[in-house]
Amino acid sequence: MSTAVEEPLAERTGKQPPRILRGLPWLVWRQHRVAFVACLLLTAAGCVHMLWQRHVTLAWLGPARAHGPFKIVEASGQAYAESFQNAAGLMSLVPVVAGVFLGAPLISGDRERGTVQLVTTQSVTRGRWLAVKLGVAVLITVACSAALSAAFTAWWEPAHDLFNAGDWSSDDVFSNTGPVPVAVALLHLAVGVALGLFVRRTLLAMGLTLGFAVVWNLALFSHVPHGFAKPRVLVNPVEEGQPALPEGAVRYDNWTVDARGGLHGFGTCFNESTPAECRTNKGIVAERLEYFGYDQMPGMQWTHAALVLAAALAILALTLWWGRRRPL
Repeated sequence: MSTAVEEPLAERTGKQPPRILRGLPWLVWRQHRVAFVACLLLTAAGCVHMLWQRHVTLAWLGPARAHGPFKIVEASGQAYAESFQNAAGLMSLVPVVAGVFLGAPLISGDRERGTVQLVTTQSVTRGRWLAVKLGVAVLITVACSAALSAAFTAWWEPAHDLFNAGDWSSDDVFSNTGPVPVAVALLHLAVGVALGLFVRRTLLAMGLTLGFAVVWNLALFSHVPHGFAKPRVLVNPVEEGQPALPEGAVRYDNWTVDARGGLHGFGTCFNESTPAECRTNKGIVAERLEYFGYDQMPGMQWTHAALVLAAALAILALTLWWGRRRPL
């Protein structure tokens, strides 16, 4: 008795099995599927981990708050705070992955292998090929960074006054929550793609993109959040001392104020043998505190994200324009 081997669906019916992607988007996915699938799987794992940590945080946060501030601080100083810091470190790698492993090889890899010549000699124009390549990479980057940002933000918000000592203006929080990770990831992607187009070598483009990421983290981001909003001010008579920082706020600067409204450094007269006499001689009458309120954080983040996103879109547009007009 012979056993018939069933033919594939395409051969039996003459029809292709259904696909989510077709044509050029499918080709781009096939070319870079290893990197795309790896990013999606790592994103899913990261989101599951952070949402589980959020559940754990909420479980200890309620009883800890019931026992007073000391218990909360004691609990937050255990493995929960360490897990948060580790997750913040991993979140800071999202833009690096987008730029180095998605952006830099996107075009440079095709140029090295000669794939670009094969594709653009068919019925596909160079502009359309570049647009689809960029579109698929942008879609993957936005999906992954937005999902990770949402999970990290959901974990941080219930205990925002505990993690990182409540300082939401630091890199660990400000650059890893809300819309900022998405915009920064897109900027790194755009820089990686542009470098891959101009230098024509994948490893060199990856190295230069990594260098850009280091410069961004060490130099360009320092104290950036403070430039996106006007600090609020509290003033106390000098006899009452420094004003108390409102709940959820972050300190920006401290001053002492004389009777004419002139500002002096916070440490003025601090090292004098008679500080009160020194203040009297200088006419200092008040203590001034400048701070950013917790309710200012979303506006500062969206302003920062909008500027970074504008830069990313400009670089992507330049890359597309240049790639359409220059031989690849």
